[in-house]
Amino acid sequence: MQSLKISEIVINWYKKNFRILPWRPKNIDQKIDPYIVFLSEFMLQQTTVKTVVPYFINFLKKYPTIEILAKAKLDDVLAIWSGLGYYRRANNLYKSTKIITNELNGVIPNNYEDLIKLPGIGDYTAAAICAIAFDKKVVVIDGNIERVVSRLFELDLRGNDLKKKVRKILSLNIPAKENSLFTQGLMDIGATICKPKIINCERCPLSENCRVAFKNSAINYPLKIIKEKKIKRTGNFYCLINSKKEILFLRNINLGLFENMHVLPSDGWLKDNHNLDFNIFSIKERFDCGVIKHSFTHFDLDSKVILLKVDDNQIKLKDNCIFIKLENLDMFSIPTLYHKIVKLVLKNI
Repeated sequence: MQSLKISEIVINWYKKNFRILPWRPKNIDQKIDPYIVFLSEFMLQQTTVKTVVPYFINFLKKYPTIEILAKAKLDDVLAIWSGLGYYRRANNLYKSTKIITNELNGVIPNNYEDLIKLPGIGDYTAAAICAIAFDKKVVVIDGNIERVVSRLFELDLRGNDLKKKVRKILSLNIPAKENSLFTQGLMDIGATICKPKIINCERCPLSENCRVAFKNSAINYPLKIIKEKKIKRTGNFYCLINSKKEILFLRNINLGLFENMHVLPSDGWLKDNHNLDFNIFSIKERFDCGVIKHSFTHFDLDSKVILLKVDDNQIKLKDNCIFIKLENLDMFSIPTLYHKIVKLVLKNI
């Protein structure tokens, strides 16, 4: 197989068949805005395109430039991100835009070495921004690309061994120009044709070059990695409600999971518990609302939810505490987990 044949096929196919996505130019020849790629790649980390699209559209409307985003309040950024998950991305996106605006004259770096120094940018994100936004000759490997290449060359490898082999193959096939189109083309082939459980070889531009094309064995690639079973954590969440039907939230300032977001008091499930001194409250009633289940990347959560009706007269709250009205919850940076908890609690009021 000639070294550039794959790239030529993919690029030609992509120019005619590229997916319309809100972070892509509508015209293949239109100039790409690096900020739009930068933002989309943060949002797409560990999240599907379908999930990201509405959040991206809303986010870009509010923060159309990196300068506007850098000047925004972190609370507002986290609030509009709420529901998308993996909230550390939002904190890192905000930190990175601050650095770019204040230290780099508002110019997003166009090279891997400088990009990877920014908060929240790892190997994949740095490579994707370089290739897509700046057309740099950099290898990009996401799940779609890895699947396409593993089938194309029938690679009987797993994990890091597979990734190393895919990287080597792609490095030999990167085009001298239009690597942005090549990278996105491979992504689109994987997303629309060479899917994990559905293979449409008759539609694939690479089928003549593929070693498993039209074979039942194609679906077995890439070879599966045996995943470790997630651990289960347990604990308690406390929902304090006052006479005005306001719920007490804590601002989780610079603490790991849900950094800088508004959370309910809890204990038992995190190293950094979201603790609260209950002695300052006069608790009138207590209800056990049941159990909340929630899945994180590395563990599953199975915890009790406890409703505490409190008398809030003359209570002096700490700076990180705030009572929020039910109708105003969407105005604050509250993770999906806590919206689920509040929904459970409201059934018991």
